[in-house]
This record gives sequence, structure tokens and C-alpha cells, in this order.
Amino acid sequence: TDIYKSEELFWQRRGGQNWLLKGDANTTYFQAIANGRRRKCAIPFLWDGDVLLRSPDDISTHIYSFYNELFLAELHGAVTLCADFWP
Repeated sequence: TDIYKSEELFWQRRGGQNWLLKGDANTTYFQAIANGRRRKCAIPFLWDGDVLLRSPDDISTHIYSFYNELFLAELHGAVTLCADFWP
């Protein structure tokens, strides 16, 4: 496992050096990194049961509705602690 950690550290440092050398200017390197992050963070589609959602508006609406229902749902029974819970 030490070999894997040292190799990972090597590539991490090398990536940092590339960023310092070629980085924050509007270069092809910068654009490639930015586009890669954008693709990695994108949600191109989402399944809602048997329905495939593809449009960004449908995906946004579904995510909003899901969390809205999750956080606004009534609690089914309160959580209580027994009097002898703490020593």
C-alpha cells in the first residue's frame, strides 16, 4: 500500500506543478480542466421510478420536490430518551 500512496502523491504533486505552470490563464490546459469538472458534476439524466428525466428543468423539479417532501414530512413518532439513559 505504501507504493500506491507514494504513486498517488507523485501524481498529485505533478498535477499541482502543471497547474502552477499552465494554470489559471485562459489556456487549453485550463479549459480542459474546467470542462472536465463541469462534465463530472453534471447530471445528464435521472430515473424517477420507470421514467427517464432528461431535460434540466425536469431534473431540477424532481430534485426540488424530493428534498422538499423529505424535509417537510411530518415525524412519525417522536424520539425520546429514557430517564436512565445517562449514567
